[in-house]
Amino acid sequence: MMKDKGGVWDEIVSEKGLVTVSTKLEEVAAWWFADAMLGIEGVLDTMNKSKEHWFFWFRNSKSSLVSWIEKMKGYKIVP
Repeated sequence: MMKDKGGVWDEIVSEKGLVTVSTKLEEVAAWWFADAMLGIEGVLDTMNKSKEHWFFWFRNSKSSLVSWIEKMKGYKIVP
């Protein structure tokens, strides 16, 4: 979905006054990974399997994603 959106991104960077140190859309995220992980329903739903295998140190996926987006907003990388 993001493949041909570089021009749109350049407009957003200009309009919102984002960092323009040649931040290209392809550098903001690994879109193939985001598509793979967020495009499959239920992938980020539960940590039950991890807990069954004694992995207790984890973060809430949604909170972590929101936290990183807020950090990128703070550095004016995304609007």
